Amino acid sequence: MRALRTLVLCVLATRIASADSLTVAFDTTPNGGTFMPKNVVAVWIENSAGQFVKTIGRWANVRKVDLVAWVAASGTDADAVSGATRLDHSQRLTAMWDLKDRAGAVVPDGTYTIRMELADANVTLPAQNHQGTFTFDKGAAGSMQSGLSNGGFLNVDVTFAAGAQCNNGAVDPGETCDGNCPTSCAPTGDACMPVQLVGSAATCDAACVAQPISACVDGDGCCAPGCDESNDADCAAPAPVTGGCAAGGGELPFALALGVVLAIRRRR
Repeated sequence: MRALRTLVLCVLATRIASADSLTVAFDTTPNGGTFMPKNVVAVWIENSAGQFVKTIGRWANVRKVDLVAWVAASGTDADAVSGATRLDHSQRLTAMWDLKDRAGAVVPDGTYTIRMELADANVTLPAQNHQGTFTFDKGAAGSMQSGLSNGGFLNVDVTFAAGAQCNNGAVDPGETCDGNCPTSCAPTGDACMPVQLVGSAATCDAACVAQPISACVDGDGCCAPGCDESNDADCAAPAPVTGGCAAGGGELPFALALGVVLAIRRRR
């Protein structure tokens, strides 16, 4: 049982490690506002239709209202609070996304837009702030874009890491099967070495795993190593065959004696 748990945990850990992820690293520049060098920043994702998906980074607290484009898109949601108002532009920022929307569902493949906004003054219009826009494609293959610049955001690196893609016809890292996953396991013919199906075809991690029996249990058909008939009825020797030729002094001696008598009478 311990071996089974270890295998399941390893499979889950591998799949978690191989899940899709997006990393966005960038530098900021002043916008000449009355609060500079202090500034607030937001990074969020929109789909190809321009609809808000999720905030993936926000460095703002009280002054978040000055991020007017982000407020209009997100409704000032509470996602991804990465820090309070920034004191200056000395630190490079990094935002990460697990490719899930605000409700926690994995988004479908397609083209997505990374929106960035920086404010260092009280404003009412998005055009008064730095506005950066970058795109990437979510699909079976990963991608990397480096050194991008737009709207006051510099040295922008966008890295999309593609993890396992179940049911794409290929066994990706973290998968044990894809399109040909087992749904049941054939018996081994060895009562002490049963197999069990772990994982699922739906997540491409199904596998038939042998589970050797080590416990002394009556009625499982296995006499495991270290067990004997005192603690496992399956270890008892088969009962001997009785009757017929195996019965000493019974039917065989009588038949032999009868044959001798008959032979003597015939000679007479």
